[in-house]
Amino acid sequence: MKLLIHIFKIIITAAAVICVLSSCDDNLKAIQKMQLTSNEPIGEVEKMLLKHTDSGYIKMKLSGDKMLDFSNDSYPYTEFPDGIDVTIYESKIDTSITTTITANYGILYDESKLIDLKGNVIITNADGNTFMGEQLYWDQKNQWIFTDEEFVITFDGGMKAGNKLDGNEDLTIVQVRNSRDQFYRQPKL
Repeated sequence: MKLLIHIFKIIITAAAVICVLSSCDDNLKAIQKMQLTSNEPIGEVEKMLLKHTDSGYIKMKLSGDKMLDFSNDSYPYTEFPDGIDVTIYESKIDTSITTTITANYGILYDESKLIDLKGNVIITNADGNTFMGEQLYWDQKNQWIFTDEEFVITFDGGMKAGNKLDGNEDLTIVQVRNSRDQFYRQPKL
């Protein structure tokens, strides 16, 4: 009889321990879920350098002093609070044909594929055409760029300035306006 009581105590103790452990697991999962939906990044990278290759050829190089990953947010994004540098290699064979993009701050929205560059934004393509401004949005999905901030574009020995830009990323279809709402180049239809 004593043996049966002893086994019964062990079974009750084991059941109590299992109940406590399973309730802690539920609480732990709830706490982890709360942490993931906070305003804190899920990941942080210092001195980041990313190289994207295709078929053994480098296509793009992206670097930044700090990258914050907010993929846990309801509208996921990646932030570069201390600046971003991007080099896009336009040719598989000749790596000197590049487009470079630099900015003091950058944010990439994952779902919409929208990039917001701020502060000393400079883009120089392989032809030597240069965009300089304080902010530029780039819609990657639609291959479209736009800004409502002052900017200067130099191309083919000329220079245009304005405070509104709306065009495709190649600037073959573009509207450039200054504060007096004068058009410099009409979009090609």
